[in-house]
Amino acid sequence: MTGWRMMQPLTAEEVGRWTIGEPVELRILRAEMRKVDTVPASDTLLVVATELASNALRHARSRAVVALLRRPDAVIIDVADRDPRGRPAVDARRPKRSGGLGLRLTERLALDVGWYPAVGGKHVWARFALPASRPGGHSN
Repeated sequence: MTGWRMMQPLTAEEVGRWTIGEPVELRILRAEMRKVDTVPASDTLLVVATELASNALRHARSRAVVALLRRPDAVIIDVADRDPRGRPAVDARRPKRSGGLGLRLTERLALDVGWYPAVGGKHVWARFALPASRPGGHSN
């Protein structure tokens, strides 16, 4: 993976969308994401969606709009906020165990990450491989 490049994710079908205004709503986001039957809601997806939405609430100081997108081979989490100036950046100088590791964690868990400006804000996204289907149509 190459880090937080400015680029839009691959085109994908939106299968879920949630607006988060307060940190307490992150729990609701995780519960609602588990209900989307077209995407396996792994702990990895839930952690990354929570981290990116939390960053939008904290750093952009705006509501976060979390979209869950699906491609035949991948799932994309796209989080929009209202801060057109901020961009995701991992602080390499931050001491370990001092918090602020959500972007670094996302980089390690995702196949690809990026961000792009939008009218009135920006989007931050992460792409994940879908689990391979098992014989009989079941997923891992």
